[in-house]
Amino acid sequence: MSMILFDADLSATELGARRRKNATIGEVVDTVVAGLFADYVTARADRDREQMLLILDHAKAIDPALVDELRGFDYLAAA
Repeated sequence: MSMILFDADLSATELGARRRKNATIGEVVDTVVAGLFADYVTARADRDREQMLLILDHAKAIDPALVDELRGFDYLAAA
């Protein structure tokens, strides 16, 4: 989980409030995208096609090019 916005342990603390206050849009987007990759890997490992499609829909809403990145990020590159 994100150390910026979603950490439950820090959500009610002064440190958590400062982190959220000082987080940039880029940091938040990066955190969301990283979470999508982690969730997609988990869904694919579980062979949960429904969850994978839901994650791809979320990715498309952020950036349509992200869908292709998710689908192919761990395939071996052609030599």
